[in-house]
Amino acid sequence: MRQQTSKQPTKVQHKARLPEMAETVLTHLAAILVLIGTYQLGELAYVILPLPATINGLLILLFMFIIYGQIPDFLARTVPLYLKHMSLFFVPAVMAVWLYQQAVLEYWHALVLSLVVTTILSMLLVLWVAHRCLTNTPVSPEKP
Repeated sequence: MRQQTSKQPTKVQHKARLPEMAETVLTHLAAILVLIGTYQLGELAYVILPLPATINGLLILLFMFIIYGQIPDFLARTVPLYLKHMSLFFVPAVMAVWLYQQAVLEYWHALVLSLVVTTILSMLLVLWVAHRCLTNTPVSPEKP
């Protein structure tokens, strides 16, 4: 009699994978709750620090990591998965360009100029900060 080998998981295998799947779902939910929670705290922090809620939320998250001393394991495992699909967050901006296409075509020179100027200014600022930070650090001699 010929034995059938099926690639379908048995009921025992399904039961073994169920806690694993539940842990994964709960880990993702916890990560999403932390990210949304810090965003909401950023909204509240607008009263103290008038920056966008996303920036305030990132600063709060940074301070939480500094206080905790490391990135929590559940965030370190899940956030890279979200970052792989970060391009989805740019869809609203692309749709706005398409929706306001006439205004973009009419004021394209102002848009290009502002993008170039702000890019150069931000690069100069990073250069200045890096120069200020790195000139105060002692350089160790290289070993031959």
